[in-house]
Amino acid sequence: MSRDVLEHLIWSLEQSFRKKTEHSLIANLSSVTTDDLDTVVPGGGRTMRDLIIHCAAVKLMHANHAFGDAAHTFWTTWDREDPVSEASFEDLLEWLEEAHDVVIDSVQHLNDDHELVVPRPTYWGASWETRRILDAIAVHDVYHAGEINHLRALLHQVD
Repeated sequence: MSRDVLEHLIWSLEQSFRKKTEHSLIANLSSVTTDDLDTVVPGGGRTMRDLIIHCAAVKLMHANHAFGDAAHTFWTTWDREDPVSEASFEDLLEWLEEAHDVVIDSVQHLNDDHELVVPRPTYWGASWETRRILDAIAVHDVYHAGEINHLRALLHQVD
């Protein structure tokens, strides 16, 4: 049985998360500073911390609901002792990396490309084909990479 499409999806997930140097989520977070983490741009509503939390939590919820026991909620994905609101930038990035690794590990454990059309639960209660869930994760990373890039530019007045 073939895993060609699964391997391509793993490649795509890695590109959108860390490997595409100009557009990935991690690339756009690489020039964020600790001072930027909790700063709200004038007229804005979300901080870099908010975006990192959102991206990690969504990855973990997607993986948990599609491939696990479906127990995670947005508020139960943070697994450290200190509150997420007090976490260091380094701890947030580590958590985000771990969340991504959970997604990749889930895809690596799929048997073959036929599993891509298997309906799986989403964290909001719908049922989607596996490929649609994985595509949503990849697109989500790129979307928020752009948002982070824009917020960072506004914070540093280089937009």
